[in-house]
Amino acid sequence: MKHLATPAFKTWLLTIAASAFIMAVPANAAGWTCSAAKLKNYSYSGGSKAMIHLRGYSTGGRYSVRKVNAKKVTGTTKDGTKFTCMTK
Repeated sequence: MKHLATPAFKTWLLTIAASAFIMAVPANAAGWTCSAAKLKNYSYSGGSKAMIHLRGYSTGGRYSVRKVNAKKVTGTTKDGTKFTCMTK
């Protein structure tokens, strides 16, 4: 197994690990954070819709957002739950 310690192998391994990490980071990690009552998961990247998944539901939905300012949007889910997404 001495061949596994080569610089080329180490570089390859680091590249694979970095790629896996980047693919695992959702769009919301790109600076947007959403909040809502019973929020289970979310995804928002600055567009006209946010994916909001509330606890108690098997899936989330894509909901329109209203731009409050450059760093804040708001919206309402189908069941009336209000959500806010903000960026730094």
